[in-house]
Amino acid sequence: MSSMSKQTPEPAAPRRLSFAQKLALAGGAGAAITGIAPQSAEATPIQSTTLPLSPPATAGTTSWDIDGDGTEDFRLRNLRDSAASFGNVGAAPSPARFVVASTVTESGFAKLSAGFNIGATMSGFSFFPDPEFNSMTRNGNIGSAAGGNGWTLGDIGFFGFKFTNSSGVHYGWGQINIHGATGGFVIGQGFTLTDAYYNSVAGAPIAVGDTGSTAVPEIDPAAAGSVLSLVIGSLAMLERRRKLRGSAADTAA
Repeated sequence: MSSMSKQTPEPAAPRRLSFAQKLALAGGAGAAITGIAPQSAEATPIQSTTLPLSPPATAGTTSWDIDGDGTEDFRLRNLRDSAASFGNVGAAPSPARFVVASTVTESGFAKLSAGFNIGATMSGFSFFPDPEFNSMTRNGNIGSAAGGNGWTLGDIGFFGFKFTNSSGVHYGWGQINIHGATGGFVIGQGFTLTDAYYNSVAGAPIAVGDTGSTAVPEIDPAAAGSVLSLVIGSLAMLERRRKLRGSAADTAA
């Protein structure tokens, strides 16, 4: 009876990548070296193009449509030529609201510092739950709502808000100038919204003062191309050497 010998399998040869696969990897390496990577959709601050705005010069209201979609989000009101107020409008469940300190129980909006993060959760702050008009100025003096939230006549400062459009709830920040009756404005105008930005992505927070201008430094395309060419050239040379070694081994066999 012939004996059966047990054969030990040879170790598996290392998996070799095709030249196309190596080129693909080279592209990734080049991206890592040069800083050029595939771009993906990211949250971006969007500037409100409907500003600046002030209350009307006579009794009445002016609407602020933040994103220009035809929906009124806030109202700026001149009350009988004596008082200027700033109100949030919109019925639940999709209202526009101001950021206020958590201790505020009546109308108001907080005076925020640059860098403050506005979003669904904020330490010590929240969104006032009801639509209210905030008294900004009255008879040439600071209004009760503004004064009770840290604002003074002559202030130029930041406030926070949220609003809703077809894509969902967006968080934003604005800048307001409480000028009273200076610069050609009458007493009932009182303030001007000078600028505002909101996050392009619904539900994503935004930092006060973020305009999206602090972008990644530009990369010299010529330098980036040189680095990537060097990577691809090195791989091509290695591929030629591998083929030469393979031809020499076949000849020896």
